[in-house]
Order: sequence, then C-alpha cells, then structure tokens
Amino acid sequence: MAVWCATNASDVASKAMAVFLPISGFVALGLEHSVANMFMIPFGMLNGADVTVQQFMGNIVPVTLGNIVGGAICVASVYHYVFGTKAQA
Repeated sequence: MAVWCATNASDVASKAMAVFLPISGFVALGLEHSVANMFMIPFGMLNGADVTVQQFMGNIVPVTLGNIVGGAICVASVYHYVFGTKAQA
C-alpha cells in the first residue's frame, strides 16, 4: 500500500508522507509484516535478544502466509471492487 501510494505522489515530501502514513497505521494496529520481521528479529538476535532460530521460524512462516493472503486476496479484492474490470474497447 505504501509503495502504491508513493508511486502516485509527485514530489519527495508527498512520497515520504505517502509511505509514512500506511506504515505507521500498520505498526499502530500491531500487525506484523514478513519483510520487516526478517530484519527486526535477526537484528534483535544479533544484539542479544533471547530468541532462537526455531522461534524465529515459528514467527516468520505464519506471518508470511498471512501477508500473502492479505495482499493477494484482501487488497486485490478491494482494488477490484473500487476500480472494477477493464472496459471492453
């Protein structure tokens, strides 16, 4: 969503705000994102967090599957509803 919003913005300040707002909302809701977790959890592990590789994998697998379902089904369904199908020429 943030990337889609940023590509539609024309100047740098608008692009920054377009990325900031969806990500802030996502974090504020307490939702997880697989790419963010792939950085944050190993980063924490390298800095001494008490997390095992098994716990990391126990997190990343369901989060990734949830992101796939959320992106492929939920977001795509909303876009289809809002924008409809391509008109016949």
